[in-house]
Amino acid sequence: SDWPYHAEGGKHAIFRYRPSAAENSNCLAEEHVAGHVLRISKHDLALSYAVSDNASADENAALATDHEVSNALEQETKSYLFQRKVVQPLLGQRYLDLPRSVVLPPVFYAQLYQQAIASGDIPSSRLQSWRIEGSEMKSTSNNYATSKGVKATLLRDHTTLIKHPRFPDQPMAKHNVISVEIKPKAGYITSSPLVPPKNRCKYNRTRYSLQQQLMQLGHVQKGWRAKIDQHAEIQNSKPFTPSNYSPLDLFSGNISQIQTALKDLSIHMQNNFRVFSNGTQIFGEDISPFEGESKDILDTLVRQCRSIASNKHDENKSADAVLLDFITSVVSKVLNREELLRNLLSMQLLDVIDADGAIRVYERLVYLCDGSNSKAEELLDEAMLCVEEVMTERSKPPRLRGNNLAISPYALPHCSILHKLIEEMDSFQSRPKSDMNSSHELCIQLVDQLSQEGCIYLLQNWLLSLAMCDVSFFVTFQCLTDDQCTVEECQSMDNGGIMHYDVETEEKALRTRTMIHYEVKVVDCDAKPAEKLRSRTKVEDVFQFLTS
Repeated sequence: SDWPYHAEGGKHAIFRYRPSAAENSNCLAEEHVAGHVLRISKHDLALSYAVSDNASADENAALATDHEVSNALEQETKSYLFQRKVVQPLLGQRYLDLPRSVVLPPVFYAQLYQQAIASGDIPSSRLQSWRIEGSEMKSTSNNYATSKGVKATLLRDHTTLIKHPRFPDQPMAKHNVISVEIKPKAGYITSSPLVPPKNRCKYNRTRYSLQQQLMQLGHVQKGWRAKIDQHAEIQNSKPFTPSNYSPLDLFSGNISQIQTALKDLSIHMQNNFRVFSNGTQIFGEDISPFEGESKDILDTLVRQCRSIASNKHDENKSADAVLLDFITSVVSKVLNREELLRNLLSMQLLDVIDADGAIRVYERLVYLCDGSNSKAEELLDEAMLCVEEVMTERSKPPRLRGNNLAISPYALPHCSILHKLIEEMDSFQSRPKSDMNSSHELCIQLVDQLSQEGCIYLLQNWLLSLAMCDVSFFVTFQCLTDDQCTVEECQSMDNGGIMHYDVETEEKALRTRTMIHYEVKVVDCDAKPAEKLRSRTKVEDVFQFLTS
């Protein structure tokens, strides 16, 4: 197959383009899909397989060709518009490649499903998410059976690098390309007075830290943790070890703390840290390199890496540990010199109400929509794309200057109650702890008086923050020799960045300089659907187990 299974998350699977033929007869189509991946809903894959008459065990069945995929390209989907109009201007265009939608026949999805299951590459903990209930299949099978196409997303394969114009003659195949995928999580601690007393543990630690403890206590179960056998019965998994990773370190702007954060992630990777070498995953949860592979990669990455592995300082370290140290050192330097983390954090900080506050504001919006959840959610989903094309001073009144909402892409409505609520939330930061209850009660009263526009504004920003707390990003790099380029430059819209990196040698106090060609790209930037708010109370209630 030209599209083998590559990886997956909770709801989507990734298939990488790997042409089976040495030559491609359609150069235009090859240009569209080479170096790309398909991101497909596992639900759509399973349904297509269940209803397709052609999804037999015929190993010779032809999958969609690269030409068919390229011709299926669509343009402005909701995801595309959200990322172009809302995310890119704040995050930085150079860090986000826009998704392209493709519509392909169900038989193509059915065959991808069949091949993925047969490959044995799907983690046992994820197999249940590839199944659908019989009742659901019956209710939707007719639509799939008669459908001319099902949507997927065509994305850049960020485990690869695009050749930099400063190295036009550089043969890419001679240099290992290392790619690190990171889920950074929320880089802040909430300070919203709308957090109820039962959940005030949120004021003391990051959400990630709290969830690690909840997982250890058994109050929270993640999909990547459950071990599932062939009969879909959940088995006892190995004891959970919480990670010491702190998102505050990663977003600190301090290179030493950034490196500490990456090392902590690499010790307990969970599903938040994965490393690829030339497109093949070598590190991840329960994944490690083959014997001798790390040493080979080190030797290939930098000419002097043999010296790194044999330094007295590292004599007690395995090659795997030395390789991870080298990778985290490079990645921390890249992240410190680029603006991605600063921009991402500013977008995460658009959450000024916390999830507990979002629940309360959502309930107010539903009330104003005559008790209709569907109407409230429809208004919210539409509003997520309603940004001001040009931010004017009119949308930023003096009381919001310096406030986290000052960078909001959404226009501040003329709602005096909303303005008063924002002022109260701002002043709460400097209040003594003895004032918590009075401020909480006042803010609840104000929420219960908000206009529809005021509710939508707060929830727009909260949903945008939620999306930014759930992104992943790739830092992909390769090492080049010093004589190929002497100029450092940050990443741009058109090209990756270039930086110097000093490598220690066996000779005392000597270092040798290599050049790093890198690229930083964010993925999974889809807008969060407003319907998530319906079940949010259950998600937040677990924090009461950690509040003394």
